[in-house]
Amino acid sequence: MPRIALLDSGIGGLSVLQAIKQQIPNASILYFADHAYSPYGNKDTLWLNHHIVQLVSALNQQHKLDAIVIACNTASTLCLAQLRQCINTPIIGVVPAVKTAANLTKNQSIGVLATPTTIHGEYLKSLISDFAHQCQITKVASTELVSLAEKKLNKQPIEQKTIAHIIEPLIKSRCDYVVLGCTHFPHLKPELTALAAHINWIDSADAIAKRCISLLEDTHIENNHQTPKPHMSFYSSAQINNGLHLTLTEFGFTHIQANVQLYDVQLNSVHS
Repeated sequence: MPRIALLDSGIGGLSVLQAIKQQIPNASILYFADHAYSPYGNKDTLWLNHHIVQLVSALNQQHKLDAIVIACNTASTLCLAQLRQCINTPIIGVVPAVKTAANLTKNQSIGVLATPTTIHGEYLKSLISDFAHQCQITKVASTELVSLAEKKLNKQPIEQKTIAHIIEPLIKSRCDYVVLGCTHFPHLKPELTALAAHINWIDSADAIAKRCISLLEDTHIENNHQTPKPHMSFYSSAQINNGLHLTLTEFGFTHIQANVQLYDVQLNSVHS
């Protein structure tokens, strides 16, 4: 029975978790939501890189893991290379599905909706240059959508007009495919589709799950339905409310713990 850890700034990575559970039903899951320092998309990049490496190293030391998923586009684009240098456990990152969008578009107009760090980062520029140079690209940066997704999963109401204002450039550009370059954003697909039904909103959750299967097979871990029953644990670095606790129970988590600190974070180094 493989043990897979997922790390995100909050609960956006639950969109990736759903795909992993569908494709690897016997996996035991450890999910760490770094709510104390969310969102990652507006943090100082040097501090964030150090922070992620420390978090993942601590997770790997404290738990016997077979794979670690960085279920956050911002953290993935910044930290994957360094993580793979210092940690032997397979590390899987989340890559914006730019190549997929470029292959599927009918009018050569695609969009990328992500956090500022991802939108303005070199990694996205490289993806566009390699796979979508023939397309018109509309890039929209938003941390507010991260907050809205968190509110939704906390069972709190969100306003459609706020989302409509954020995605207006994508509609004006007549994008037929838009890459959701943050794992929080797939949780808002019903709202996004209601506002722009002509846009195909795509993410990379299924691809991440397939990559997990490939790496687990490489390490000779069987993907089957044998007992014991998979265990699902959720940890947050901050307090969580009753609404989120209910959502996590609905996702299948049987162990939920808040205010968990994996290492001694240097607070004076945080820039928002």
